[in-house]
Amino acid sequence: MSVTAWLPRLILRGRALPSWAVACLIAAAGASAPWAFAPTEVFWWLPVALLPLLFALKQANPRQAMVAALLWAWPYFFVGVGWLSVALARYGGLPWPAAWAAVALFAVYLAAWWALAAGLAVRWSPAGSAFRRAVFTAAVFTATEWARGWVFTGFPWLSPGLSQTPPSPLAGFYPLVGSLGVGFLLFVMVALLAFGMPWRRWLPVVLLVAALGGVLRSVEWTRPVGAPLAVSLIQPAIPQDQKWDGALLGRHLWRQAELIAQTRGTLVVLPETSLPLLDVQIPDEWHGLVAQTLGEDRTVLYGTFTRDEAGVIHNSAVAQGKAAPFSYHKRHLVPFGEYSPPLFGWFFRALSIPMSNQGPGEPLQPFLHVGETAAAVDICYESAFADLIAGDVRAGATWLLNLSNLAWYDRSAAQAQHAQIGRVRALETARPWVQATNTGVSGGFDVDGRVLAVLPEWRESILELTVQGRRGETPFVRFYGEMGTMALLVLLTVALRGRNLLGSRR
Repeated sequence: MSVTAWLPRLILRGRALPSWAVACLIAAAGASAPWAFAPTEVFWWLPVALLPLLFALKQANPRQAMVAALLWAWPYFFVGVGWLSVALARYGGLPWPAAWAAVALFAVYLAAWWALAAGLAVRWSPAGSAFRRAVFTAAVFTATEWARGWVFTGFPWLSPGLSQTPPSPLAGFYPLVGSLGVGFLLFVMVALLAFGMPWRRWLPVVLLVAALGGVLRSVEWTRPVGAPLAVSLIQPAIPQDQKWDGALLGRHLWRQAELIAQTRGTLVVLPETSLPLLDVQIPDEWHGLVAQTLGEDRTVLYGTFTRDEAGVIHNSAVAQGKAAPFSYHKRHLVPFGEYSPPLFGWFFRALSIPMSNQGPGEPLQPFLHVGETAAAVDICYESAFADLIAGDVRAGATWLLNLSNLAWYDRSAAQAQHAQIGRVRALETARPWVQATNTGVSGGFDVDGRVLAVLPEWRESILELTVQGRRGETPFVRFYGEMGTMALLVLLTVALRGRNLLGSRR
């Protein structure tokens, strides 16, 4: 029997598709699923793309379910994060075939989580209605997505719940259950249809969820506090192959000083590693010129590297001006780009990435206090970790500030995907999210996910915007972020399985 002969037969004009065509359909659906994410953001496409996979799980055994999930998830991740190859090859020094092979292997690892979820969902699926099986399957997939976000330091990129930014009707649920819970709802609605719920019952469920999402979008979860803050974002648009060129370093440093002089904000923000030196190596003349520009009442926050007393290098954000002294050290580092994971030293040594042997900062760090606001600073990849950001809000942050450099990935979907994640963090926490990036997307998102303003990508620009700090906590923040969502799913799963076990004993 072929590996796909067990897949449910799909009917096309009254004739069943052959098994190889079903396999191709599942793989094509997975490859097309990133269309639901930024920059295209066709949010409704992800549930459509998931249908072939969940149809396949309906009558599969655990091993067959795992094969189907691999067929779907490997192209999903390979296409969705294919931009990683640019950093590995163009700037990391790997040959292009090796870079694509590395991304392909990484996609296998990510897809393995979906295969695990599919196998467990089929193996332990409760007997009974399509509703019970759909909820259980969605809970298992969500649990493995949660694990994917922290095992081996985690890589939660392309988690399904991140795709449902406004105008998706599911966006209203972010303040309640976060992106993890939104992904769960998405899976439930698709699985209900795939597992046999009749249209006349399925459609009212979907309409009810959409209506509830619309109502939740109108809830004001937090309240304004203090006076608004004028913020200036500088986007230097320095290509990555020039950023570390010693012959061009001086030009870029002084050009950024000139851009600071053109700003009006009380807080001026430069992106991650905008000054690609150790902080102590930045010329005194540069600091002096910036000090003259800022005067006594303004602050500039710039990205640089620092070395602590133990000699550990940190990817940092450092303030100069009224809010100084302040520094933030990146807490969640990028594997291979900023440190070598255990057992992968051989691969790490094959790369030629500057300042790539770094150490993480402390889990709890001070906020940047400017005016009447308290900004929780994070750097680049850290925005992908919902609990990290929610923890900052619980600690008292009134708005969220991200510094990034995505020039590593050239003109790819990485920049838009990163901005979409920031938008989700704004919705989850009901805090303004502002991000200053080297090449884009630089801009801000309000507490309801509305785009305040963004700069054109890959263009040297300055963005002036106003940020209003907020107080109060969304349910997602108050009940410990993704840990709270997972606790609810565990209880739900145990209840479904317990009922199934009790039924079988009778």
